[in-house]
Amino acid sequence: MKHSKLIQSYAKAQICLLFACVPSVASSQEIQAQGNSSDASNPEAELTTEQAQEKIMRLEAELIMLKRSLGMDRQNKKILLPKQGIYVQADIGLQQREFAGENGITNLIFDPGLYGGVGIGYRYDRNFRFGFEYSQMNNAVSKIRPGIPIPVVDPVLGPIGTNGEQFPANGTVRLDSYTLNAYYDLNGFGYEKRFRPYLGAGVGLMTSKISNLQPAFFPSVGVDRTLNAENTQPTFNVQAGISYLFSRNAEFYLGGQYSYTSTFLFQNTDFGTLMPNGARNWTLKTGMRYTF
Repeated sequence: MKHSKLIQSYAKAQICLLFACVPSVASSQEIQAQGNSSDASNPEAELTTEQAQEKIMRLEAELIMLKRSLGMDRQNKKILLPKQGIYVQADIGLQQREFAGENGITNLIFDPGLYGGVGIGYRYDRNFRFGFEYSQMNNAVSKIRPGIPIPVVDPVLGPIGTNGEQFPANGTVRLDSYTLNAYYDLNGFGYEKRFRPYLGAGVGLMTSKISNLQPAFFPSVGVDRTLNAENTQPTFNVQAGISYLFSRNAEFYLGGQYSYTSTFLFQNTDFGTLMPNGARNWTLKTGMRYTF
């Protein structure tokens, strides 16, 4: 409905511009014809010409604005613009978490993990949008480096424990993020300018849930202790990528994200109170967004 009204306004403006040009041409010819037979020009005719020219300029400016609203550039080429309004999105990807630990001594080294997210948002105009998003990242703990020397003799591998040694580890860490993100979509390029780079940033909360974490040699030496803990802290992220407009309603995107949380606090665990240096994750993701 809104699109059809814009088309009607565009057509009316073109008709008005055409009729506005006719009297200005006629008035100019009359002034030139009377210029040779009159000692002074007609002030009323001069005023009519100026008014017509001013009206033409106003209509031309209105036409330019209507063309932009209809998704046309100055050469009348079609531009596909995303629809404004409420949208939903879902994405998946791969992420790598940097090591985490206390005071740079006790460290956890993670395997690459999966990323998944969903969100709901609102597109304000062709460039600005914002959304509330939930994402989850899972990482298996690959190795652990304790903060004190632990001499260990594995039944199969033999001596494996020295100062600063990294031990194989068991356990997983899951990160759940709840963030409010703001995005800026740059003007597009390519066919109908469907390819649109974007930038984004967000703030929110992240929950870290550690499950069954322990050095892999613990069972072989008779130690039956695992770390199970959960804590929530503020987090922020920055994003960048590119979207492709499949239609006014649907778009696909590919992008990268870096998320950061400074510290977590785990109290009353089997290993006491721990405060590792947060979470830092690099993510490559792809997904789809649909606007209603």
